[in-house]
Amino acid sequence: MIETTAEPNQNIYAAIDLGSNSFHMVIAREVHGQLQIIDKHKEMIRLRSGLDKKGYLTPQAFQNGIECLERFGQLIKNIPSHQVRAVGTNTLRNAKNSHEFLSQARQALGHSIQIIAGQEEARLIYLGVAHGLPQNDEQRLVMDIGGGSTEYIIGQNFTYSHLTSTEMGCVSITQKFFSKEDITEKRMNKAISACRQIIRPHLLKLTRLGWDCALGASGTIKAIGTILKDNDWSPSGITLDGMYQLRDAMIASDSLATSGIQGLKDERVPVLPGGLAILIATFEELKIDQMQVSSNALREGLIFDTLGRLFAEDVRETSVAAAQAWLKIDLQQANAIARTSEMLYKQAHNSWQLHDGDYSYEKLLNWAARLHEAGMALSYKRYRHHSAYLIENSELAGFTQEEKQMLSAMLLNHRGKFVPDVYDKFDAPHNNKLKYLTVLLRLAVRIHRGRETDIPDILLYIEDERSIRLQFENDWLPEHPLTQLDLDVEAGRLAAAGFELTYQ
Repeated sequence: MIETTAEPNQNIYAAIDLGSNSFHMVIAREVHGQLQIIDKHKEMIRLRSGLDKKGYLTPQAFQNGIECLERFGQLIKNIPSHQVRAVGTNTLRNAKNSHEFLSQARQALGHSIQIIAGQEEARLIYLGVAHGLPQNDEQRLVMDIGGGSTEYIIGQNFTYSHLTSTEMGCVSITQKFFSKEDITEKRMNKAISACRQIIRPHLLKLTRLGWDCALGASGTIKAIGTILKDNDWSPSGITLDGMYQLRDAMIASDSLATSGIQGLKDERVPVLPGGLAILIATFEELKIDQMQVSSNALREGLIFDTLGRLFAEDVRETSVAAAQAWLKIDLQQANAIARTSEMLYKQAHNSWQLHDGDYSYEKLLNWAARLHEAGMALSYKRYRHHSAYLIENSELAGFTQEEKQMLSAMLLNHRGKFVPDVYDKFDAPHNNKLKYLTVLLRLAVRIHRGRETDIPDILLYIEDERSIRLQFENDWLPEHPLTQLDLDVEAGRLAAAGFELTYQ
């Protein structure tokens, strides 16, 4: 165990993966752009197994997860918040009481936890795997079997060309086909066939892109690789013939727990049948000859992604630029509003306490300004509603589900009637701070309604928490009567939301 008495600026990072089968934590030190792992911790929480028939986490599963995060929190309590990333995957995406769990989990861990979509999970997995491999021209197929989902990624070096996440995992497949202790040939064949059906819609895309080598990046795949090696069922890596021998040994045993299969750990017994069915189905469908096991996975990807956000390129910036391109957003207008929003933010952030802590609100405002006209790609009529829908439901690499929802709420409210209720679903401090960010965005949109880029400096005064005064340079405002009228209208809209706007 490490001593985490680090100064706030020390280069120590932590990544926590709240998976459907297990919770993982990695703590690493950044040394000259490289990661040095200094601590790891894993607990088999089995959240997916703790879902009841209605889709809720049972009290026992709920409590097991919170207690685990309390232990994790002890290890990372002195690591700066911006150097800690914690994410939830398939089960927390789907559990009906996920919001309640996350609220308690944040207190237990001492850091915010974000739910990520399947494709974002795949991107981070690939990033972690790629950083553990030499840079060359090989095209790679990377696979990760989780408790509730399985991801497939094709890429080269650090660039992916295809991401997909499927709704099958070692826990869900085991629960569906191997609920009874004995493993029969009939059950195994049905499980493999079902998995092949899930993979088949992605087959053409994956095989068309092709790959030079295949890598597996999960505990299940590592466990199967170890078993094949320890029993001399595969000479190198994972092969289909080796897995068939493991399958036959499992079927021949009265109980997997007492099977005596070399290399099979007790913690893997409850989920191995489903994991093996998924891996066999993948080899059969994709015609894989051999798969090597990667030591890196989602956790390492999270740390490298955090390093990128702090010191190099934030992939979210790339995603926003890409969305602007495919939605044909007017870049001149978007950038003008982003600049004015930033100018207003710098004057308001102290009064409204919008400082970057666990989250960068300034970046969120910038992205909202650059994407607020996204809905015009569909129709000008009700475009703010289209913008909100498109951004919340698009695959934007680097963004969590909550980040997309926050952007969506701001885009919905960037003009027209201000509906503060949409922020109620967010926990503090986001719920209040998003309202303030939205006010700044609305003001910038009003000021640039004439699509002018030559806007004078504007002084913004927060006279109390809900009173805003704008002061324009020289005689600019009287010379722009439409803007003056718009601000009159905006004052009325903001008054309905509890804000007072004056200007001169």
